[in-house]
Amino acid sequence: MPAAWGGLSLEEARRARADLVERGRWGEADEMVRDAIEAILATPSGARGPQLAGLVYVPGSPAPDADECDRPDPGSLPEEQRLAIRAMQLANRGTDREETIATARRLLALPGGRGAGAFWCAIVALAICDELDLAMEHCVRAVRDPDVMSDGDARGVVALLMARLMWLGGDPAGSAKVLAGSLRRNVCEQVRGLAVAWLVAALVDLGESDRAHDLLLEHDFGGPLTGVQDRAALFLARGSLHFALSQFDRALEDFLDCGRELSAWGVTNPAVAPWRSRAAVCANALGRTDLARALVSKELAAARRWGNPRLIGMASHAAAVVAGADPEALRDAASALDGNLALGESLYAQYDLALALGTRERYGEARKTLEAVRDTARQAGYAVWVERAEAALTRMTTLDGAGGLTRQERKIGELARTGRSNRQIAEEQYLTVRTVEFHLSRVYRKLGIAGRRDLKAILTPLS
Repeated sequence: MPAAWGGLSLEEARRARADLVERGRWGEADEMVRDAIEAILATPSGARGPQLAGLVYVPGSPAPDADECDRPDPGSLPEEQRLAIRAMQLANRGTDREETIATARRLLALPGGRGAGAFWCAIVALAICDELDLAMEHCVRAVRDPDVMSDGDARGVVALLMARLMWLGGDPAGSAKVLAGSLRRNVCEQVRGLAVAWLVAALVDLGESDRAHDLLLEHDFGGPLTGVQDRAALFLARGSLHFALSQFDRALEDFLDCGRELSAWGVTNPAVAPWRSRAAVCANALGRTDLARALVSKELAAARRWGNPRLIGMASHAAAVVAGADPEALRDAASALDGNLALGESLYAQYDLALALGTRERYGEARKTLEAVRDTARQAGYAVWVERAEAALTRMTTLDGAGGLTRQERKIGELARTGRSNRQIAEEQYLTVRTVEFHLSRVYRKLGIAGRRDLKAILTPLS
């Protein structure tokens, strides 16, 4: 590590960080930023120069090429800004969860930790650590602070953070209500994209896909997102919407774009955004098994390094799906996700467990699991899982239209249910891939389902 880094100005540090990240030297970029800031703080005059934006990834902060990065800061760099950067660096790196929590706590204990920017970083870092109760406690204290309530921007910051914590804690309806209210009151432009992304995520959980789609279009977030702030969060939310609609090709593209955005910042912690798990499931559904395995392998290793049970459960769920959807592996993942802090993810894993049990003709267990998913989802307000579980239960008992399947369609449909690709089915049945695709399209149409994933939800053999 060059000794000269200790003498960099903040502007030079920002440029050096961007250069190192572009060359894939993310860990070195983090160390460079930390050393440069520590050296600046050690000088009698503190820091003068550009804003701290562009030095570390923070949801809702300006992008490295934004005007804010070049705006002079007339004062010195206070301790709370140094700790804010350190907390987010640790959270993004994903190697020391306890130190991240301790740094966020120290930041919140400072008088300057009540400032909007420092407070935002501390709460976001705690959320990444799954310290939701502690984060919400500080948000409630802030709401009771007269100084916060009299400041519109500060009040808006706390509202957005509380909405995100509500979603992470298993209350998508409450989160959506707060976020929708914030957007109606015209949140500041800097966090508009983030507010939309968080609201889309909540709406997807609520099964309100049309509303989520309209929201993205209303705010011009339906296209390539060129020049848009908070692209990573928007790509992740939009990918989740496509995923809920079984548009796996579009979802995969968005999840990979999310990953590219975060990689440019040197973010390796999947707790910031579990894009690899989501992308792996999409790639697997599209038959891109090599990509799916590579993604899920990295995700699982990073999740274990971070040591967060929820994250490990999510990665284990994706790994089980990619590995062939073994029921016991899926059951282990669902158990790891059990609890209100990961209710949406738990319902998702249990639903996949039911499908896996069905394909192995364990229909009694499959029905019981689906009923549990339906009842829990209904009580918690996760409409999307209520609808999917009910539809799967209906298909389990009555195969409307199945009597109209030809013998060939039944055979090909059953082979597709076992996880075989179209090419594998074609080779086994001495058919062309195009013929297999034709028969499967007729199966989908006759059964009134969207595709392979729904085919697996039919828990009675077709043949």
